[in-house]
Amino acid sequence: KTRKLMYTLQFDYPPASMNCEFILSQPLPAGVYISTDELQELERLKKLSAVYPKFVDIEIITENAKPFNVLLRGAPKITETLVLPIHFRYHAASDKRSFNTVSIGLPELFINCPLLELEQHKSDQLYCLNESQSSFEEKQTSLEANGECNWQHIDLDIQLLKPLRAEIPVGNAKAYPFILYATILLSWAMSIWTVLRTQSVPKRLNQQLNEQRNLKSN
Repeated sequence: KTRKLMYTLQFDYPPASMNCEFILSQPLPAGVYISTDELQELERLKKLSAVYPKFVDIEIITENAKPFNVLLRGAPKITETLVLPIHFRYHAASDKRSFNTVSIGLPELFINCPLLELEQHKSDQLYCLNESQSSFEEKQTSLEANGECNWQHIDLDIQLLKPLRAEIPVGNAKAYPFILYATILLSWAMSIWTVLRTQSVPKRLNQQLNEQRNLKSN
Protein backbone atom coordinates (compact mmCIF):
# COMPACT_ATOMS: atom_id res chain seq x y z
CA LYS A 1 0.00 0.00 0.00
CA THR A 2 1.29 3.45 -0.95
CA ARG A 3 1.74 6.00 1.80
CA LYS A 4 2.37 9.68 1.13
CA LEU A 5 4.62 12.17 2.85
CA MET A 6 3.01 15.59 2.45
CA TYR A 7 4.93 18.81 2.98
CA THR A 8 3.67 22.38 3.17
CA LEU A 9 6.51 24.89 2.99
CA GLN A 10 6.03 28.53 3.92
CA PHE A 11 8.78 31.01 3.13
CA ASP A 12 8.94 34.15 5.25
CA TYR A 13 10.91 36.08 2.63
CA PRO A 14 10.13 36.71 -1.06
CA PRO A 15 12.75 34.83 -3.14
CA ALA A 16 10.22 33.80 -5.80
CA SER A 17 11.26 36.57 -8.19
CA MET A 18 15.00 36.20 -7.53
CA ASN A 19 15.75 33.09 -9.62
CA CYS A 20 16.04 30.91 -6.52
CA GLU A 21 15.72 27.15 -6.09
CA PHE A 22 15.17 25.00 -3.03
CA ILE A 23 15.69 21.32 -2.31
CA LEU A 24 14.02 19.44 0.50
CA SER A 25 16.24 16.50 1.43
CA GLN A 26 14.18 13.65 2.87
CA PRO A 27 16.14 10.76 4.44
CA LEU A 28 14.45 7.38 4.14
CA PRO A 29 15.43 4.45 6.39
CA ALA A 30 16.11 0.92 5.17
CA GLY A 31 12.51 -0.04 5.96
CA VAL A 32 11.14 2.40 3.36
CA TYR A 33 11.47 2.38 -0.42
CA ILE A 34 10.22 4.36 -3.39
CA SER A 35 8.95 3.19 -6.74
CA THR A 36 11.14 4.85 -9.36
CA ASP A 37 8.47 4.13 -12.00
CA GLU A 38 5.91 5.95 -9.87
CA LEU A 39 8.14 8.98 -9.39
CA GLN A 40 9.04 9.07 -13.08
CA GLU A 41 5.34 9.13 -13.95
CA LEU A 42 4.76 12.02 -11.52
CA GLU A 43 7.69 13.87 -13.10
CA ARG A 44 6.24 13.24 -16.57
CA LEU A 45 2.97 14.78 -15.38
CA LYS A 46 4.94 17.69 -13.88
CA LYS A 47 3.60 16.90 -10.42
CA LEU A 48 7.05 16.30 -8.95
CA SER A 49 10.67 17.26 -9.50
CA ALA A 50 13.05 15.04 -7.58
CA VAL A 51 16.51 13.50 -7.39
CA TYR A 52 16.66 9.88 -6.24
CA PRO A 53 18.62 6.66 -6.86
CA LYS A 54 18.17 5.34 -10.40
CA PHE A 55 17.59 1.81 -9.10
CA VAL A 56 15.79 0.79 -5.92
CA ASP A 57 15.36 -2.93 -5.22
CA ILE A 58 11.77 -3.23 -4.05
CA GLU A 59 11.97 -6.99 -3.40
CA ILE A 60 14.58 -7.21 -0.65
CA ILE A 61 13.64 -7.20 3.02
CA THR A 62 14.52 -4.39 5.42
CA GLU A 63 17.50 -6.21 6.90
CA ASN A 64 19.22 -6.32 3.48
CA ALA A 65 18.35 -2.78 2.40
CA LYS A 66 20.19 0.49 2.92
CA PRO A 67 18.90 3.98 3.74
CA PHE A 68 18.99 6.71 1.10
CA ASN A 69 17.78 10.25 0.42
CA VAL A 70 15.18 11.69 -1.91
CA LEU A 71 15.68 15.32 -2.93
CA LEU A 72 12.52 17.27 -3.75
CA ARG A 73 13.18 20.31 -5.91
CA GLY A 74 11.14 23.45 -6.32
CA ALA A 75 11.06 27.21 -6.74
CA PRO A 76 10.27 29.11 -3.53
CA LYS A 77 6.77 30.49 -3.17
CA ILE A 78 4.91 31.98 -0.25
CA THR A 79 3.33 28.53 0.21
CA GLU A 80 4.42 25.35 -1.56
CA THR A 81 2.98 21.83 -1.22
CA LEU A 82 4.95 18.69 -2.09
CA VAL A 83 3.92 15.03 -2.00
CA LEU A 84 6.30 12.04 -1.91
CA PRO A 85 4.80 8.52 -2.33
CA ILE A 86 6.60 5.88 -0.25
CA HIS A 87 6.24 2.18 0.56
CA PHE A 88 7.25 0.07 3.56
CA ARG A 89 9.35 -3.06 3.24
CA TYR A 90 8.75 -6.47 4.74
CA HIS A 91 10.90 -7.52 7.69
CA ALA A 92 12.61 -10.82 8.40
CA ALA A 93 10.50 -13.20 10.46
CA SER A 94 11.07 -13.12 14.21
CA ASP A 95 10.02 -15.19 17.23
CA LYS A 96 10.48 -12.23 19.59
CA ARG A 97 8.18 -9.54 18.19
CA SER A 98 5.11 -9.28 15.99
CA PHE A 99 5.57 -5.62 14.94
CA ASN A 100 8.54 -3.44 14.11
CA THR A 101 8.58 0.35 14.33
CA VAL A 102 9.92 2.20 11.29
CA SER A 103 10.78 5.84 11.94
CA ILE A 104 11.37 8.39 9.21
CA GLY A 105 13.83 11.21 9.83
CA LEU A 106 13.00 14.89 9.48
CA PRO A 107 13.81 16.61 6.16
CA GLU A 108 16.44 19.29 5.66
CA LEU A 109 16.10 22.39 3.49
CA PHE A 110 18.76 23.73 1.15
CA ILE A 111 18.39 26.83 -1.00
CA ASN A 112 20.38 28.22 -3.91
CA CYS A 113 19.62 31.90 -4.27
CA PRO A 114 22.59 33.75 -5.76
CA LEU A 115 20.83 37.12 -6.10
CA LEU A 116 19.40 37.24 -2.61
CA GLU A 117 21.21 37.62 0.69
CA LEU A 118 19.45 35.32 3.15
CA GLU A 119 20.75 37.16 6.19
CA GLN A 120 18.17 35.71 8.56
CA HIS A 121 19.10 32.12 7.75
CA LYS A 122 22.53 32.57 6.18
CA SER A 123 25.30 30.10 6.98
CA ASP A 124 28.99 30.52 6.24
CA GLN A 125 29.12 26.88 5.13
CA LEU A 126 28.13 26.16 1.53
CA TYR A 127 27.15 22.74 0.21
CA CYS A 128 27.61 20.90 -3.08
CA LEU A 129 24.75 18.99 -4.64
CA ASN A 130 25.79 15.43 -5.53
CA GLU A 131 22.97 14.19 -7.75
CA SER A 132 24.55 10.77 -8.33
CA GLN A 133 24.34 10.09 -4.57
CA SER A 134 21.18 12.18 -4.04
CA SER A 135 22.91 14.03 -1.23
CA PHE A 136 24.67 17.22 -0.20
CA GLU A 137 28.30 17.47 0.82
CA GLU A 138 30.16 20.32 2.47
CA LYS A 139 31.91 22.49 -0.09
CA GLN A 140 35.53 21.56 -0.63
CA THR A 141 37.99 22.33 -3.41
CA SER A 142 37.87 18.74 -4.68
CA LEU A 143 34.07 18.83 -4.90
CA GLU A 144 33.58 22.13 -6.66
CA ALA A 145 33.95 20.57 -10.12
CA ASN A 146 31.34 17.88 -9.38
CA GLY A 147 28.26 20.06 -9.39
CA GLU A 148 26.57 23.11 -7.88
CA CYS A 149 28.31 24.28 -4.73
CA ASN A 150 26.30 27.37 -3.83
CA TRP A 151 23.68 25.72 -1.66
CA GLN A 152 22.96 27.02 1.82
CA HIS A 153 21.45 24.95 4.61
CA ILE A 154 18.35 26.65 6.03
CA ASP A 155 17.06 26.04 9.54
CA LEU A 156 13.50 24.78 9.52
CA ASP A 157 10.68 25.32 11.97
CA ILE A 158 9.01 21.92 11.52
CA GLN A 159 5.49 21.24 12.71
CA LEU A 160 4.36 17.63 12.39
CA LEU A 161 0.69 16.78 12.03
CA LYS A 162 1.46 13.11 12.74
CA PRO A 163 4.57 11.25 13.95
CA LEU A 164 6.75 10.02 11.08
CA ARG A 165 6.66 6.36 12.07
CA ALA A 166 4.68 3.23 11.32
CA GLU A 167 4.16 -0.19 12.91
CA ILE A 168 4.97 -2.90 10.37
CA PRO A 169 3.81 -6.51 10.99
CA VAL A 170 6.58 -9.10 11.35
CA GLY A 171 6.13 -12.76 10.44
CA ASN A 172 6.41 -15.48 13.09
CA ALA A 173 9.69 -17.36 12.69
CA LYS A 174 8.28 -20.36 14.61
CA ALA A 175 5.71 -20.85 11.87
CA TYR A 176 8.41 -21.13 9.20
CA PRO A 177 8.94 -24.95 9.39
CA PHE A 178 5.19 -25.59 9.18
CA ILE A 179 4.79 -23.24 6.23
CA LEU A 180 7.83 -24.76 4.51
CA TYR A 181 6.59 -28.37 4.85
CA ALA A 182 3.04 -27.38 3.92
CA THR A 183 4.33 -25.63 0.81
CA ILE A 184 6.43 -28.65 -0.18
CA LEU A 185 3.51 -31.06 0.31
CA LEU A 186 1.18 -28.80 -1.63
CA SER A 187 3.72 -28.53 -4.46
CA TRP A 188 4.08 -32.32 -4.60
CA ALA A 189 0.32 -32.79 -4.60
CA MET A 190 -0.12 -30.28 -7.42
CA SER A 191 2.69 -31.91 -9.42
CA ILE A 192 1.17 -35.40 -9.04
CA TRP A 193 -2.29 -34.07 -9.97
CA THR A 194 -0.82 -32.35 -13.05
CA VAL A 195 0.91 -35.57 -14.18
CA LEU A 196 -2.24 -37.66 -13.69
CA ARG A 197 -4.35 -35.05 -15.41
CA THR A 198 -1.94 -34.90 -18.34
CA GLN A 199 -1.99 -38.68 -18.72
CA SER A 200 -5.78 -38.86 -18.59
CA VAL A 201 -6.29 -36.42 -21.46
CA PRO A 202 -4.71 -38.62 -24.20
CA LYS A 203 -6.62 -41.67 -22.91
CA ARG A 204 -9.89 -39.78 -23.11
CA LEU A 205 -9.10 -38.56 -26.62
CA ASN A 206 -8.19 -42.08 -27.77
CA GLN A 207 -11.44 -43.39 -26.31
CA GLN A 208 -13.47 -40.76 -28.18
CA LEU A 209 -11.66 -41.56 -31.45
CA ASN A 210 -12.35 -45.29 -31.01
CA GLU A 211 -16.01 -44.59 -30.37
CA GLN A 212 -16.20 -42.50 -33.54
CA ARG A 213 -14.54 -45.28 -35.58
CA ASN A 214 -17.00 -47.85 -34.20
CA LEU A 215 -19.93 -45.63 -35.17
CA LYS A 216 -18.62 -45.23 -38.71
CA SER A 217 -18.02 -48.96 -39.13
CA ASN A 218 -21.60 -49.68 -38.03
